[in-house]
Amino acid sequence: MNNKYFIRLNIILIILTVLLVGCTAKQNKNVQHNHSEVDYYTCSMHPAVVQEEPGECPICGMDLVLKEVSDEMKPKQETYDSDNKTIRIDPVVVQNMGVRVNHVQYRDISHNVRTIGKVELADDKSYSVNLRFSGWIENIFADKVGQKVMKGDKLFEIYSPELISAQEEYLLVVNTYGEESDLAKAAQRRLILWNIPQSHLDEIIEHNSAQQNVIIKTPQTGYVLHKTIQQGSTVKAGKDLYHIGNLDKIWILADIYEFDISFVKEGQDVKIELTHQPGKIWKGNISFIYPTLNPKTRTQKIRIELNNKELNLKPGMFANVEIEVEKMKNVLTTPTEAIINSGTRKVVFISKGDGRYESREIQTGLADDSEFYTQVISGLEDGEIVVVSGQFLLDSESQLQEAVQKLLDERLQKNIGSDELEVHEYSPEQTTYYTCPMHPNIVEENPGDCPICSMDLIEKEK
Repeated sequence: MNNKYFIRLNIILIILTVLLVGCTAKQNKNVQHNHSEVDYYTCSMHPAVVQEEPGECPICGMDLVLKEVSDEMKPKQETYDSDNKTIRIDPVVVQNMGVRVNHVQYRDISHNVRTIGKVELADDKSYSVNLRFSGWIENIFADKVGQKVMKGDKLFEIYSPELISAQEEYLLVVNTYGEESDLAKAAQRRLILWNIPQSHLDEIIEHNSAQQNVIIKTPQTGYVLHKTIQQGSTVKAGKDLYHIGNLDKIWILADIYEFDISFVKEGQDVKIELTHQPGKIWKGNISFIYPTLNPKTRTQKIRIELNNKELNLKPGMFANVEIEVEKMKNVLTTPTEAIINSGTRKVVFISKGDGRYESREIQTGLADDSEFYTQVISGLEDGEIVVVSGQFLLDSESQLQEAVQKLLDERLQKNIGSDELEVHEYSPEQTTYYTCPMHPNIVEENPGDCPICSMDLIEKEK
């Protein structure tokens, strides 16, 4: 009898326990569901501040705005998406940033290389006058530097014992063995190797006497650029006495920087402009590219040949040189101002609409001569919208949101996949908190280091 009583009592207790557990689970499920639908209030400037009731931001004093956890605070709808590097910014903030956009599209571009050149005397138009025997200067006919001389004009007259002795030897051999003898030809060759003209040798034979003085004439037409002799001065064999240059054709030597060398080729058209004649353009082409690089300036020289019949180009002048190196038709381009160049990579921000912006790394080619557009090799497609103004603020905001998101991920990671979302609240009763002076988004209840810049958090009273 007693056993049956205890069995019935146990069965009743088991049934009551099952009913109680089922009701409790249902109630907890409803509580969790209602909790996920609770509205939260946050600061538009400091999204880390979250409270269940309306009020003022403890950092900046702004009114808290309504945010539903189910829509905005869950990890699946963060303001920073680390997978595609997209950030979301309030349209009002975007407007305050002054963000402007432009389109990526196909355009024709041209690239010019600009540099500075110097007018130089052409090497093949420069002549030195020297002697192969010693003597004394008797008379000077071209006595002024800058004087123009024509081919065959008299330069100076010289007295030389060596030359007189060679003339007498030549006459002796001719008179003894005849002008066609081997000895006569050898003596004549000696005088010719001394640059004595054939006309002077004919005069020796005609007058049958050695001439005391010899007149030296200019070998080419040009200008006397340098003169080292004076009336009565002594000259030695091998010494340069005159430097004569023809300025009808000159060279311009220009320096090409190392990063532009690959664009420059022989035969390319060149425009030349002088500082003292602005607006007047001389046209030429690259005739030679020097094979070596200057290790100090990291530049390579090119040579441009120009006609100078009017003598407007004078050796020593500086000139502005513009080389049209390449024209490209129908290439994909982006506005140059949209590119953020960090030195190691180039980044643009793509507008996705609804305040969403994607950070994307690109590869670029030639920059247009106007510097308004740059060729895109990879990373962008035709028609995409890029930010051309305010992108540096977006870049800063992107880095800030990324750092904040990493901080929030540590707090929210344990709630991913659960029905209940734990939200970090700032209690109205709390009178002291800690924040970073450089990143006010960072707010902690306890002292420590800023997770972004590692600065010490400072105490702030509510």
